[in-house]
Amino acid sequence: MFIVPGSFVPFNDSVTLLSYKRLRNLDLEMDVFTFKGKEDAGLKKELDADPEFRKFHITYTTDLDWAIPRYHPFRLPVSLFLMNKYVHDALKEFEKKDYRYLFTSIAPGISHIAGYRIKKKHPDVKWYASFSDPFKGSPFKKADLNDRSIIYRIAYSVGAYCLYNDRYEELAVNNADRLIFICEEQRDFTLRQYPNYEELLKKSIVMPLTYIPEWEMYRKILDAPIPHNEVRQAVHLGRLYGARKPDTFLEALKELKEEDEHLAEKIVFHQYSEIQAPDVRKVKEYGLEDLFIMHDKVSYEESIEIMKKADVLVLFDTLMPDEPTQPYLPSKIVEYLLLKKPILGICGKNSPSYRILKEYGYNTVGCSKDMIKENILAVMSGSDIPEYSLETLSSDYYRMIE
Repeated sequence: MFIVPGSFVPFNDSVTLLSYKRLRNLDLEMDVFTFKGKEDAGLKKELDADPEFRKFHITYTTDLDWAIPRYHPFRLPVSLFLMNKYVHDALKEFEKKDYRYLFTSIAPGISHIAGYRIKKKHPDVKWYASFSDPFKGSPFKKADLNDRSIIYRIAYSVGAYCLYNDRYEELAVNNADRLIFICEEQRDFTLRQYPNYEELLKKSIVMPLTYIPEWEMYRKILDAPIPHNEVRQAVHLGRLYGARKPDTFLEALKELKEEDEHLAEKIVFHQYSEIQAPDVRKVKEYGLEDLFIMHDKVSYEESIEIMKKADVLVLFDTLMPDEPTQPYLPSKIVEYLLLKKPILGICGKNSPSYRILKEYGYNTVGCSKDMIKENILAVMSGSDIPEYSLETLSSDYYRMIE
């Protein structure tokens, strides 16, 4: 198999891990052609100890931060050159051997462009196109930026152009032999935008988010002791931006504090990673600095330790109340389910997170202000943790190629 994913492990990103988990159990030798991202020491340690990683032979091209200017919008002219070079060089790498299979990933989407060019010239190769988020019709591209700075708006627009371009998705959906999605909601949201929905459905595969049972970092999660913090510690690790907003939650927390002036002696919420300036202002305006504490982004290894020590895990979902289906599924839901702790899910009923948490027996899920208040009080009191099997969370349970 030839793998042209744009980015790959040991660069640590939810999409690189997703690609590795989807490919790891295949009985194939795999050549990977990818941009060079920063290595994560904890992830590299797991890969070095994983015998399945020996099947992957990685060839690196240029630096990922220059090629995909997610945080460096003024690098766009250079990145456009590097992205086009990647597509051209990927085809040359592919033609060095006789490959039966081709794998690409939606993030960064330039991977699908490379896949399309290869498939167009070599139609006999079986192309598996992997998806983690929908691009076409994405609400994150339509986010209201009126209250953001001009620099933020430039950066957001550049990111949308480079990372969420509809063309990346369209070429893969229409030309790949197999389409792989993380959940039914994402599959349906994506494919219903195309006129040949029924035909596309037949070539689609759903491979959920999973964990690797043999990896030490997951064993540490499974073996984590139950914490007994005097003040219950609730944590959320991940960016709050676009349609993933905490405003209703902050309003609920404000009202609870007004009803109980000793609330901060019973529970404290911790937000790790990016949060937008208007939301920071609301925290201060509502007087929630003692209840909602903001931290910088941490490494994956640190995030695991934080989750292990937490009493409550918070999931801020993407909220799309006017859509029949919300297609986004945060990857952290796997670690949350493995830890078997109280989960506060800020989720709409149209989302996969809501469905999955309900299927596993969690009832502290909802996105209205009154429901959030009720659920906060429930997790404060130590809500019952449901009993469930982890079998279908294991990556060993699924096969991309039968």
